[in-house]
Amino acid sequence: MSRKAVAEGEGGGSIRLGRRSNSKQTDSAKYAGSAHAAPLKAVVFDGGISCRDVPRPDANGGVVISVRRAGICGTDLAIASGDYRVKAPLILGHEIFGTAWRVPGGRADLQGRRCVTEINVGCGECEFCRTGVRSHCVRGEALGIHRNGGFAEYVSTPVENVHPVSDSISDDEAVFIEPLAACIQLTKMGRIEPDSACAVIGPGRMGLLIIQLLKRAHPRTVVALGHEGVKLEMARRFGAEAFDIADVDSSLRLAGGAKFDNVVEATGNPDGLALALRVVKPRGTIHLKSTHGVPASLDVTKVVVDELRIQGSRCGPFDEAIELLGSRAIRVKELITNRFPLERCEEAFKAASSKSTVKTLFEVKGT
Repeated sequence: MSRKAVAEGEGGGSIRLGRRSNSKQTDSAKYAGSAHAAPLKAVVFDGGISCRDVPRPDANGGVVISVRRAGICGTDLAIASGDYRVKAPLILGHEIFGTAWRVPGGRADLQGRRCVTEINVGCGECEFCRTGVRSHCVRGEALGIHRNGGFAEYVSTPVENVHPVSDSISDDEAVFIEPLAACIQLTKMGRIEPDSACAVIGPGRMGLLIIQLLKRAHPRTVVALGHEGVKLEMARRFGAEAFDIADVDSSLRLAGGAKFDNVVEATGNPDGLALALRVVKPRGTIHLKSTHGVPASLDVTKVVVDELRIQGSRCGPFDEAIELLGSRAIRVKELITNRFPLERCEEAFKAASSKSTVKTLFEVKGT
């Protein structure tokens, strides 16, 4: 794969449209809710992407959210391309904002509230759940990946996953709470020291949020490596020194003549890791944020000899993301490139895969 492709930021393979047969199939009851409920529109992956009428989900003791906004992320693109394997049919989508339409007894305070939902559904009993780490529940599921997600008019989620959102955060901003929380988790798993040299490879949907978070840690420099275009220009607006991937050597001069203490790999491409290894300094850290579903090659000898740390990070703290957006510390509205209704899902996924697109949203009109 070309260096240009590596640098784009959270790219995906070819999107499959309509139904095909080379995904793992299960019974259509996978996305069925109450058989007596009125049907609703949803974006279903069933070997391909299509908008279908499906039953309204049951609350099952949780909250049913009437969806207003949902964001397409790199994982959604990887599923749609077939690189990230899931059981199908499945309603995609885990970046979700809406209003609480149905709530369980004892939680009338949530009724009608603007809200977002965490994506991990835990068993509540295993070691991870007991210690507050639902994201690694041994029997856990994730919305839009293992169970039905939010590319729909309604989505069901456990009440403990729901976070109210104040009116100071707009609908367009609120849909970024989940991905921003995931970016915050990067800084939790691997501390960014003040005066360190940082590089973000792939200034895409996640990379541009990460650049803003890194700047808040007061590093010596933040460099964005990508392909010249709208994403790299946006990285500059967010305060990064931006370089085309073909000019990596020039970027290294900003690291004080050495290499980078922290390198964030957010390309959405399995070849991004090799570039990260090239620009990280000995005893530095590579922070992985790509979920492309494809195996990547790793020069283990270099990792050992250079005493490198390779750190993954996944879902993060919603409360901190809500606070940052509410205080306007992180800018997200300008990341939105285009919007689509659910019925135009094929067009939406094509747009989200474009090199000129940063963020694609579904605008949903639930009742």
